[in-house]
Order: sequence, then C-alpha cells, then structure tokens
Amino acid sequence: MFKKKHLVFVFCLVVIIELASCKKPPGEGGFASITGKLYVRNYEETFTVLTSQYYAAGETVYIIYGDGQEVGNTVKTSYDGSFVFNFLRKGKYKVYALGKDSTKPYQSVPKESLFEVEITEKKQKMVLDDLVIID
Repeated sequence: MFKKKHLVFVFCLVVIIELASCKKPPGEGGFASITGKLYVRNYEETFTVLTSQYYAAGETVYIIYGDGQEVGNTVKTSYDGSFVFNFLRKGKYKVYALGKDSTKPYQSVPKESLFEVEITEKKQKMVLDDLVIID
C-alpha cells in the first residue's frame, strides 16, 4: 500500500513539474495588454491635399502572435479610435491597421501601419503611439 501512494505522489510531482516548465508561445491566455488609437488622414484623390484627419471609430485593427504570418485576432476601434488586445502572454506581437497606399494612388492596394512590440512582463500594459493610416 505504501508503494502505491508513493508512486501516485511521484507521478503527480512529475506532472506538476512538466506543466510548470512548459513555455507558452505568444498569444491569448495571459494577463498583459496592448492598447492604442487609430488615427486617419484623408486626402483628395491624388494624395496632395489633406482634407480631414481624425481618430477613427469602427475600424479594424489586427494582431499577429509571435513570428507568425496569420492574423491572431482583430478588434474594432471605439468611438474615440481606441483599441485594446487583452489577455496576452509574454512574447512578440505585430499590431497593424490597413489604409491606402499614397505611392500607388490609382491602385486599390492596401498599406499597413505596423508596430512590432514585445511584452516582457506577465501583467504589462503596453501603450502604443497612434497607428496612422491614410484614407
């Protein structure tokens, strides 16, 4: 009977050590966050005259986890252009929004405004400078 209890204890200890030693990749499941605001500059058709500029509501902001190429999540900006990605783990992230490319004014090719950031602390609150896109 003693051996059976001892084996169960050793098994549980090994499982706990294994779980504690697992390094989780960047992504959801943590306590950190990335916040910012999306700022839009509107130009006329040839991109030479600025017609308006404002913090944009209802626009999509994207995040890529780690060194991946696929979108990990998206959020819509609030009434004041703000956005937040919550519950992130330590790691590298790419946050971006899409706008028009002023170097190709007659093509409908989107251009991204991108920030590459790294969360280094478990409960870090990363605040980005404004993401600026052209519309």
